[in-house]
Amino acid sequence: MRILVTGGAGFIGSHLIDRLMNQGHEVLCLDNFYTGDKRNILKWFSHPYFELIRHDITEPIRLEADQIYHLACPASPVHYQFNPIKTVKTSVMGTLNMLGLAKRVKARFLLASTSEVYGDPDVHPQTEEYWGNVNCIGVRSCYDEGKRVAETLSFDYHRQNNVDIRVARIFNSLTGDQKVIYYKGDNLYYESFAACYQRISEDISNVSVPCFDKNSQYVIKPISAIWKHKVQKKGYTITTTWGKKVKITEDHSLFTRDENGSPKAVFGKDLKIGDLVASPHYLPFIDKPLASFFITDKISPEAVSIVPQDVVPYLEQYRDKICNYLNSKAILALHHSHIIKEYEASNSIPLELWQYLDLPLTDKEKIKTLSSGQTINNFIDNINELLWFLGYYLAVGDGKSGDDQLVLSYQAKYQEKLLQITQDLFGFNAKIDTSGKRVYIGSKIIVDLVINALEVRTTEKDIPNWILQLPKEQLVYFLQGFWEEDNYKNTTTTDSHLQFYSDSQLIMEKLVLILAKFGIIGSVSQEEKYSKITVEGLENNGILNLGKTKQKLAAPTIGNIAWAKVESIAEFELDDYVYDFSVPEYENFVGGTYCLALHNTYGPRMLEHDGRVVSNFITQALRGYPLTVYGDGSQTRSFCYVSDLVDGLMRLMNGDYIGAVNLGNPGELTILQLAETIQAMVNPQGELVFKPLPQDDPQQRQPDITKAKTLLGWEPTVDLKKGLQLTIEDFRSRIESE
Repeated sequence: MRILVTGGAGFIGSHLIDRLMNQGHEVLCLDNFYTGDKRNILKWFSHPYFELIRHDITEPIRLEADQIYHLACPASPVHYQFNPIKTVKTSVMGTLNMLGLAKRVKARFLLASTSEVYGDPDVHPQTEEYWGNVNCIGVRSCYDEGKRVAETLSFDYHRQNNVDIRVARIFNSLTGDQKVIYYKGDNLYYESFAACYQRISEDISNVSVPCFDKNSQYVIKPISAIWKHKVQKKGYTITTTWGKKVKITEDHSLFTRDENGSPKAVFGKDLKIGDLVASPHYLPFIDKPLASFFITDKISPEAVSIVPQDVVPYLEQYRDKICNYLNSKAILALHHSHIIKEYEASNSIPLELWQYLDLPLTDKEKIKTLSSGQTINNFIDNINELLWFLGYYLAVGDGKSGDDQLVLSYQAKYQEKLLQITQDLFGFNAKIDTSGKRVYIGSKIIVDLVINALEVRTTEKDIPNWILQLPKEQLVYFLQGFWEEDNYKNTTTTDSHLQFYSDSQLIMEKLVLILAKFGIIGSVSQEEKYSKITVEGLENNGILNLGKTKQKLAAPTIGNIAWAKVESIAEFELDDYVYDFSVPEYENFVGGTYCLALHNTYGPRMLEHDGRVVSNFITQALRGYPLTVYGDGSQTRSFCYVSDLVDGLMRLMNGDYIGAVNLGNPGELTILQLAETIQAMVNPQGELVFKPLPQDDPQQRQPDITKAKTLLGWEPTVDLKKGLQLTIEDFRSRIESE
């Protein structure tokens, strides 16, 4: 997409350009350098997608653009009060010129307005519907009223000329069916982007995704946003080597190799067959080992009994408490003795009663259903054998499995191993049907454990997400079980060649993720009745050695990225919702079928003497000067870090809402509190001095960001101290280099 940013060399504009360039857009930066600085955009000067135009927007200009971010205007009191007439001309004539350009080229237009349109508000917090309390002849009016007129012009151009506008009041894409991998807390999810949005859009505070860093190493980092918006445009299905595939819009980016072999974002519409795109060769996971457990801690306690070695001592010692329990169940006292005798005759106590008596469990007790005399082990100690069993069952579990039995087909080679592991794990003797080559495990408790508690189901044919989070030393046993009783396995496996087969698409996708955990890429192909993953180039193909083996790929790599060649590009028309993550400072994530890498206001570069409170305090503290507080410091402001603000601007631009939206931090802080915070961080021995309050300085400034939350899914994520520390470091480096 071709995007124009006016005021692009300024504080916010340069950060916005960084984000747009990293996403692979073609960016035009227009600035007259009244307050902008070439150093802010210097790193893009030689980039083929970047163009700098020195121009004053009070004069017309003819350009081509798909989107216009209109940020040009002095934003600090020092600068906009230095030449107030110029400030008004920039807001009014500059906005007219940019709206005229948007009308001619049919570009979407975003106006960076300001909280100053509310003046010195008498409503707190300020909603977008509040009309403000502005002094139209004061020293700040050139900026306040200029921005109010700019908003008026924007809405009039929309109503009269149908210009597609967005208005941000600043206070200090994949298709929905594509799979993404992410974490909520420490729990892994792998599902469609549409399902992901439904699950997390109301609360992204603890959501993270795998992404690669500047060294092309994969890490897990938090997202700052998830976006959903309706589009009508072209889409492309990109298919690469190894069977990897993704559906993206024409202006969503994958990563190709630059001249140094490093990832470079490129739009889907610009990809060509034969291009190389980034795919994770290794993925990090948040590991959650499976420890030994009691089955009764995993399943429903209803209809389950504990079978100790001898029940009589328990019945004698706890007779009174047992009677109290029976009373609580509305069982008449005259029946108590009979029921207790039944416990004795069956040598068992219902699990619910066992828990009522607060009796401990050991590895000695067995369990059974109330209606069955067959007991099984309650304590599962050999986790490796359990994982083998689960992998085996997932591979060959029969659809005839039901509420009271598991049915597994088998090959003679592994029959004895299956029977032995079933006996070792559960203390249960399975039945064999040699004519039909079936094994029957007739235990409702084992069914409940495997299918309901551990979610290994042959009807849905999927690998549960918790299995992907097993450490590699446990995970290999699940893979071994799945591979050993794979009905489709043939004799093509060799020392350096490993294959997996399944008729389930979900299983194949999860197997690709599991292999990525070992730093291994498999090539997926479709056979007549099943899919096949072929892994080549292994030093040793033994499943149990996957954690130690290495793979030699016939493809270039860098860091944790392998380069997959684009084999086909299919165009389609898209009229649906699309989705995207924002990952601050990384701006990529993993998605698609079989995994590809996808691209997705205070802070560094603020001017030191712009009259704004953050820059003033930091500069004064670093230079050892007293921090100047105007008035008594009780005025409040909200402070939003620049990366959060850029996220909000881009969400607003790419969303559907036409109307003013507040972007800022709803958390109020007094000027005195800010001064004391910066003083403590930079120069705890520094002084505070108090001076008279300037004319029209607002007493309270606090945004209501309900619209931003509900319409854009946006809210600030960078806390004040972290943002201040980054800003202080930037100011310190500039001051020390003077």
